Amino acid sequence: MQNLVLPHVNMPSEFTTLLKTNLTTMNFSGPIFDIIRPNKTLFQILQKTFLEFDDGRGIKHTMIALGWPNFRDRVASLYIYKNMLGIFPVSTNIGLVEEIKNLEGQLAHHGLHGSSRIFLLGFYLRLANINLQKNNPNDFFEFKIPEEIGAFLKLSNAKSEKIDWLILILIHLSNDLGAKLLLHSLAIGKDIDELYSLLSPEARKMMFNNLLAYGSSINESELFLYGKI
Repeated sequence: MQNLVLPHVNMPSEFTTLLKTNLTTMNFSGPIFDIIRPNKTLFQILQKTFLEFDDGRGIKHTMIALGWPNFRDRVASLYIYKNMLGIFPVSTNIGLVEEIKNLEGQLAHHGLHGSSRIFLLGFYLRLANINLQKNNPNDFFEFKIPEEIGAFLKLSNAKSEKIDWLILILIHLSNDLGAKLLLHSLAIGKDIDELYSLLSPEARKMMFNNLLAYGSSINESELFLYGKI
């Protein structure tokens, strides 16, 4: 597996905040608009790009009618388009998030119900890949989640609150220790701390730098403060 060097990505703050919030545990329409409404520019963009779904009652009722997952996916498509072409589109395009949705569909049952943490990680990697392609048009490398991650997660008895962080840690453990050794170690009950102690100093530094890049991109430092995933 090629060494993973993750970049800092300028993520949309309001949308990132929403993706870090479990919206199924509350009346989801209120919290969403508490976050979105203060950004008048964003609010106007959503009104314009979701116009095809508006029955005349406004963007809030449009979002309620679509449901949070569909609304979330379509908002993500706006930012992906913006990162690709430099301007917001006139309408949403669900096709731009198919890769992210596929990732979420494969791994979501390992995280908390209603969480968008896997979607958040996929969204981050999608934007990182767009930036990579812009800066290195002749480089065909792509940031993506290895297929064996699903097998690693199956060995966990508990659902992870911060499954995006766990996935990144597992990628680094697999990259340095090897997928077979990691799979065996997890199967016999070794914890992350034990496995981390087996990493080379260079691998530990790379893991820390990549987690720091991701944490700064999504404006989240809890892992470094409390070590909880």
